[in-house]
Amino acid sequence: MQEINTEKINAKKINVGVLGTGRIGKIHIKNLFNHSRICIKGVADPFVDRAFVDSLGLHVFKDSVEMLSCSDIDAVFICTSSDTHYALIKDALAAKKAIFCEKPVDLDLNRILEIDSILKKNGGFLQVGFNRRFDENFSKIASMVRDNAVGNILQIHIVSRDFLPPPRSYVEGSGGMFLDMSIHDFDMLRYLSSSEVDEVFVMAGSYVSDYGDIDVDTASILLRLQNGCVAQIENCRLASYGYDQRVEVFGDKGRVFCENKYNDSVTLCNANNQSRSNPLDFFLERYASSYKSELEDFIAHFSEGKSASVGIKESINATLIALAVMESHKSSRAVKVAEIAKKYNL
Repeated sequence: MQEINTEKINAKKINVGVLGTGRIGKIHIKNLFNHSRICIKGVADPFVDRAFVDSLGLHVFKDSVEMLSCSDIDAVFICTSSDTHYALIKDALAAKKAIFCEKPVDLDLNRILEIDSILKKNGGFLQVGFNRRFDENFSKIASMVRDNAVGNILQIHIVSRDFLPPPRSYVEGSGGMFLDMSIHDFDMLRYLSSSEVDEVFVMAGSYVSDYGDIDVDTASILLRLQNGCVAQIENCRLASYGYDQRVEVFGDKGRVFCENKYNDSVTLCNANNQSRSNPLDFFLERYASSYKSELEDFIAHFSEGKSASVGIKESINATLIALAVMESHKSSRAVKVAEIAKKYNL
């Protein structure tokens, strides 16, 4: 990792530039804008939301080149479309900027490995946006598992279902459900288990969307971990009752789990039934606090001159699992992650 002048960084605010003012960009901009340790020096976006940035009084750079050439900027947040991440990361590393990048680093593992090589050769700070690690419930479960609260892990169950399917236009450029949606769960599995995945088997199909010719929308994935634990991940692009996000870790001493988040905790009980409101129905609401915690983690590690807690390694390993799952779906067989890694000389 390149040397960071921690005395300089800790003595002042961290000057940040943000690339992208779309849906996810706005979330990060608002969190950055309201943080006492951050000064947003400006944003850049060929499709900039001028009304939004003007409401915050933010400077607008002509483009990423102008932003990255600004000597006052310590770090950049890359919140642009997925197909731009690879080039922007390379440019930002060349400009000696610390980087936060929304996932994915790229859809092509070779390009992710190229970024890894650049980091190993030249140093740099790159945090990847696997924000679900920073959800207060999931992080508490991971901590309890590490503290042996459930003993030896036997099974892990992760449920991740969207409220509504994304439009076809989004899916066409997303890399498919396994690289776009399930990859969060692959990272979560590694986080909860502190183990790598050995083998995967998937059964999947398209049942709830209009793009079955290009992608699946429903999947059940079985995964055997190197520590012997067996995991199951359930994904679907549609959950009519809300955004369904649940986790359970079962061990020989007990189990720890969390249910969905709701707008309120009120349950009505009467002679006929029990009822309550549906879960939150959008990921930006469900994980609002995790984005703030993710930012705190970025500030802490960058300020202290440490490597990112969620970096290029997490991107590589989650992508390897996704590629193994894709191969399992294609070939209708169990696939070793090592088989995929071998293709990339890993």
